Amino acid sequence: MQGLVLGAGCSRPANHHVLGHLALALAERLDTLIDFDGLLSYPAPRDDTGDEASLDQARALVASLPGRVAEVSYDTGGGGRWFRHVRDVKFLAAWLQHPGFHLVK
Repeated sequence: MQGLVLGAGCSRPANHHVLGHLALALAERLDTLIDFDGLLSYPAPRDDTGDEASLDQARALVASLPGRVAEVSYDTGGGGRWFRHVRDVKFLAAWLQHPGFHLVK
């Protein structure tokens, strides 16, 4: 298994825009999935919050967009379990056009 990590070192809307489109271009070219290291939601819930309302909101948002999404659980540093979304190219293209994408901080 191999992976490519993209990062900007800051978290502004312009950075998310550039990284999103770069990830889309690379995923299309490499025919791969995209792991965003967390749940797709706005605002994004933090690890190990146990916030079921945030989880439900993230699941509803994901269900509203086309493409494939896998919800992957993992152990958190606090001893709990939380989730991350892994998405396909079709999903990422739709998310980049979604009004909620522009709300991500």
